[in-house]
Amino acid sequence: MERRWHHRTEIDIPATLAVNGKHLPAPCRIRNFSAGGLFLETAQTTQTLARHQFVQVHIHPHGVSPRIIEGMIIRVDDAGVGIEADTRFWSQALNWG
Repeated sequence: MERRWHHRTEIDIPATLAVNGKHLPAPCRIRNFSAGGLFLETAQTTQTLARHQFVQVHIHPHGVSPRIIEGMIIRVDDAGVGIEADTRFWSQALNWG
């Protein structure tokens, strides 16, 4: 049963994940997003990341100032982490949807 509140959009954007202010060395990619959050693909999941950790996702789009999305990890699996954004409709502020 699908429990999402918002439509998800598939994307592929490089990003950096910071947990408690520290960047992880593993490459990260934003794979999808909605008004409520995003899914981040990363090689370091169950070993170093856990639900309820506060994180920052740093996005470095070409030709645009870096953007930071703050949120909390709400899902961890072998492919990556689901993050609930602190600010609702954060994607509109980035002109993503």
